[in-house]
Amino acid sequence: MYDDNFSINESVDYFGWLEGNVNFPLFGCHMRFHVKSADVIYARRCAEYFEAITADNLKEHTALYTCLEALVKYVSDMLEEHSGEFELGELFFDEYSSVDDLLKIIVPASLTFERSAYLHEEYCPIAYSIKFSFKPVPDEVMEIALHGDEAVYAGEFRGVSPWNDKLLKKKYNYLRR
Repeated sequence: MYDDNFSINESVDYFGWLEGNVNFPLFGCHMRFHVKSADVIYARRCAEYFEAITADNLKEHTALYTCLEALVKYVSDMLEEHSGEFELGELFFDEYSSVDDLLKIIVPASLTFERSAYLHEEYCPIAYSIKFSFKPVPDEVMEIALHGDEAVYAGEFRGVSPWNDKLLKKKYNYLRR
């Protein structure tokens, strides 16, 4: 299946999953995505939703913005913990940096949409996790996850499910702080 902005096909990586490419205007790039436990209708709805997120309307996507604010704290802590290990040049980033500052130093590496097994596809809210790499040190990766209007996870990459609300109780989740 192909649309002007994205394509959706059976995944070559994961049996029973879908995959495609979507425009990611917030970062000014196209990226590959995977869809777990869903059909093409849900996948299309997710891709359309995602393509509508821009720097101008980011704050309207409250859960995403909350995750990114928590990721600012994660990156700040990571840099403090590893100070001296990374060659960062003139980069200055701390806990007072903004989400706009964060968006300049992270790169989306993967995007996974996941439908809840308990909700019908047409009623299931958009749920996704995004893996990011840190531009100055690309092997430092982090992740956010959310479903609908609920922020679920922000922190070190762990391959989490956006439907795992138990993550909100984990000490390593920067949404708890």
